[in-house]
Amino acid sequence: MKRPRREEGDDEVSVGKDEEEAEYCSSISCLPEACLAHAISFTTPMDACRCSAVSAAFQTAASSDAVWEHFLPPDYHSILARADDPVDFTTSKKELFLSLAQDHVLLDQRTKNKRSQVLHAIIEIIMDNMGGSSPVLETEVAELVAVCWFDLSGRVNCRELSPNTEYVAYLIFKLADESYGLDCRTQEAYITMDDQVVSAKRAISLHPNMQDTPVDMGRSEKEGQAEEETVSYPRERDDGWMEVQLGHFYNHQEDTGVVAIHLYEHVQLNWKKGLILEGMEIRHNIGP
Repeated sequence: MKRPRREEGDDEVSVGKDEEEAEYCSSISCLPEACLAHAISFTTPMDACRCSAVSAAFQTAASSDAVWEHFLPPDYHSILARADDPVDFTTSKKELFLSLAQDHVLLDQRTKNKRSQVLHAIIEIIMDNMGGSSPVLETEVAELVAVCWFDLSGRVNCRELSPNTEYVAYLIFKLADESYGLDCRTQEAYITMDDQVVSAKRAISLHPNMQDTPVDMGRSEKEGQAEEETVSYPRERDDGWMEVQLGHFYNHQEDTGVVAIHLYEHVQLNWKKGLILEGMEIRHNIGP
């Protein structure tokens, strides 16, 4: 019986295919899904979303519960158990993370009238430091009644937040129809971690229309532009409240201290009224 005739170059073709297959199998895509998921869990939520576009294997690993569980606070089960409205735990961890990042969850609102807590915040508004003899109304939200100055602060333990994640802090508020004394730009906000400043002071405006206010007379246009770049202006949310950014910070894996967010006005000591506070809120910074 004759052997099949081997054409010239067959050996090279065979060797080439073997090398190609070996190279492919040695690539990162050939790693087990659990191994890929473990590696991706050490990145960030944004990086995990980007990994989904690499390949089918990456998409499966990057969307797995093993990855997104790592991005949630370690004790999120006990935190969400205090939510006013039940949280759906039957969804994937990725869907749970994204829903919490895009919307707030009120905690203990029915039993603690004088303070408002918000998840991703998990932050307590400290009302006791406000000036004036009757600073707040004890309702589901807090309202400044008549004060000359105010000092608001919210605190959260780093361990209650996702590690290796950047957060942005907001004040959630409304202005009453009869509000006054709150149209200046001398409110300032900053953020500390264990008393070390991690987000520098910035001027805060509580009026969206103040953005269109002309530069003060006697000040140069350059000075006015420099001031505008450091002022945070509020925007209206879909739920009817307004929010203004107070600053941002990064929560590292090894951080175990307390983050404190501050908003105060001590300069213009005119009477102020009508600031209605829902709370402070911190959210994962998943945008650019």
